[in-house]
Amino acid sequence: MNGLILSGGQSSRMGREKRLIQYHGKTQEEYLFELLSLYCEKVFVSLNTNQQSDYPYIYDAFHELNSPLVGILSAFQHEPKQAWLVVACDMPFVNQETIQFLIEARDISQKATAFQNPEELFPEPLITIYEPSIYPDLLQAYQQGRKSAMRVLSQQPIKLINAPDPQMLKSINTPAEYEEAIKRK
Repeated sequence: MNGLILSGGQSSRMGREKRLIQYHGKTQEEYLFELLSLYCEKVFVSLNTNQQSDYPYIYDAFHELNSPLVGILSAFQHEPKQAWLVVACDMPFVNQETIQFLIEARDISQKATAFQNPEELFPEPLITIYEPSIYPDLLQAYQQGRKSAMRVLSQQPIKLINAPDPQMLKSINTPAEYEEAIKRK
């Protein structure tokens, strides 16, 4: 299984690259790279073509779509036979417990193993293990102009699990949310 740090978004609401924000005394990119390296054969950072990284990276290959689906598809294009443990760079509360819980719950007979978002009760696509069998479904969604990885997950046989702590799944997207997250650390 490979790891993928989703970092190719525009960060327009935050006003700066979310992967470079520090929550743990290091950038999110560095923190998540080190964390995923404990569990994955290889770890990559998903980047848009305007970004650079000192870590192994995969540039987004599907430019027409502004969606996390682009990074996931690009990872599968890079290594289609590998499972991908995907984590978004804007989730500062993801820790070893989160990753360990997800991996222990993994069901390779399903197309993915995902946490259920506790607020909206849908599969949380931004911290999920995607099995190689889901790649054709993701590609078909892209080809049909659908950009929601969550919708693809909702329409596939996946294993859905509850997070031991819903806070683990919180995304930080604005300066106000960042300030609030720093207070909780």
